[in-house]
Amino acid sequence: MSAAQIIDELPKLTAAELQAVRRKLAEIAAENSAVALPDRGIDEVQAADLRSRLKTFAEDWERPEASIYDENPAR
Repeated sequence: MSAAQIIDELPKLTAAELQAVRRKLAEIAAENSAVALPDRGIDEVQAADLRSRLKTFAEDWERPEASIYDENPAR
């Protein structure tokens, strides 16, 4: 199926199906946007420390309402 065909099918999806598509696209984007930490001078110990410190933000950041920060460019 081509991209054009997929786009043509989107209006036919239910709200739940559209949400599932959005989640999958976000998942794919996240997989493809991984940062090579060693290239930035961050080793495994530092990465683990960062993960544990940033974990407190994950719940708020992943809330549906927070998607506005992804959609609106900085002003």
